[in-house]
Amino acid sequence: MMAISETNYKNQKEYWDYQRKVQYNREQLSAIAEKFEGRVYNDFGMVHIDDVKTRLWDKIPPSEYEDPPEHWVPQDPKFKLWNEV
Repeated sequence: MMAISETNYKNQKEYWDYQRKVQYNREQLSAIAEKFEGRVYNDFGMVHIDDVKTRLWDKIPPSEYEDPPEHWVPQDPKFKLWNEV
């Protein structure tokens, strides 16, 4: 998918700002969870890192999301702005 166009962003600024905020927080959580890969176990053995990420993400209420820094560029191209390509 391509980056968000300038026109699309201006027409739906609040929507895209929120989507980018969610993406920023997902990326931050993912980076933290990666540090635990291979070190999280339950009664059945090692827990897959994707399950760890999902469980952590499900516990974070949207009210706790952090705003992305001003010059942050998302890893996923569908959340990049036209000028971040």
